[in-house]
This record gives sequence, C-alpha cells and structure tokens, in this order.
Amino acid sequence: MSRYLWIIEFILVLWAISDCLERRESRFWILVVIVFPIAGALLYFTYTRNWLGRFPWAMVMGHSRAGDAGDVVGEGTPAALQRMGDALVRRQRYPEAVAVFERLLESEGPSVPPEARFDIAMAYKALGRFRDARDQLSLIVGRDPGFRAGQALLELADCHDQMQEKEQALGLFEQLLRVTRFPEARYKYGMALDRAGQNGKAAEQMRHLLEELESAPEFHRRNNRRFAKLAKEYLRNSER
Repeated sequence: MSRYLWIIEFILVLWAISDCLERRESRFWILVVIVFPIAGALLYFTYTRNWLGRFPWAMVMGHSRAGDAGDVVGEGTPAALQRMGDALVRRQRYPEAVAVFERLLESEGPSVPPEARFDIAMAYKALGRFRDARDQLSLIVGRDPGFRAGQALLELADCHDQMQEKEQALGLFEQLLRVTRFPEARYKYGMALDRAGQNGKAAEQMRHLLEELESAPEFHRRNNRRFAKLAKEYLRNSER
C-alpha cells in the first residue's frame, strides 16, 4: 500500500510543479509542494483552479479577502484596484477582474503599470474580448517589445490570430521568433501558417520546434513537452 501511495504522491507533486511552471505561478508554490507533497499539491490546485470559489460561502470569503487586500493601501486607490484585480485573475474570476481593472483604466489611463495592463489583457482574452485585449497588449509592446521575455508579443499575435487578422498575426510571430526560441510561439506560428494554407511552411516550423527542444536544457524540454507532442501529431497527420 505504501508503494502505491508513494507513486501517487510522486505523480501529484510532478503534476503540480509542471503546472506551476507552465502557468507561470509564483515559485513559492514549488517550495510548498516539495515540503508538503500531498497537502501542498492539493492546496496549489485548490487555489489556482478556484475550487473553493464554487461554493457560496467561499465566494463570500473570497470577496472579503480581496477587499482586505485593497484596504491595506486604501480602498479604491490604484494600488488597491491593481491588487484586487490580480487576485481575481489568479482565481480565474475574469468578469469580476475586468470590472475592477476597468475602474483602474478609467482612473489612471496611460499611467496604468504594464504588469496590471497585461493582467487586464489576459482577463479580456479569457472572456473572448480579443479586440480589447489587443488594444492593451499593443500599448505594452509599443513601449517594451521584450516585456516578460516576449510573452506580451506572443499574446498580441494570438489576439490577431483569433480575430482572423492573419497577416498581422504572422508578422508578430515572425518578429518574436527572430529574437527568442519560444516553443509556444513556434507552435502557434505553425498553426497560423496552416490556417493560411501554407502547409509546407507550417510543417517546417513544427520540425524547427522539435529540433530546438532537442538541443535545449532538460527543464526547458520538460516544461514544453506539450508543444513537442502537438508538433509531432501535426507532422504525423500532415504525412497521411
């Protein structure tokens, strides 16, 4: 029995750590999961998936915590709104997050910090409001194309792709891949090429993705194995 428990614990810990790295959650969670394997992993998934938020009493408590976080720096201030919106995004409560962030946009306008603007864009994307997300991401990329190691540029390209603006999306993917090896960007660029009818170029991007991961450090391959799997599936299907 102890052997099976150890196997379950190992899988749960590995899953939680991989998920944390992929979702770019705080690295503090990795420490929690390592120190308290089963309890830490369950706590991580409960927090990031907002499992407790499905129950009415937990939603009330969640609102209270968000309000308390804002009160630390003064309710309704820009800093309070930013912290509250960020907390709601982490709990995947996107409609509420958008309502908070739009108050921040209304009060601060161009002076909204890039980190907050990125969170606003992600909340818009989660709700399918790609045009609004694009506008926020364009402001970030216009000032700092390398924001979050190119993550803002990737999300901007994805917004254009979702809106069927193929030329803009392809141009942004190409711009990003000229300066960084980004497996997610490489895969999405390949899929955008495929939807544009450029199947040969799409397959070439998938092969590039696999070649780049093959020569990458182990942790990088592990964190991006999902895109390696998708690229292999695409190549198999294209050869049929």
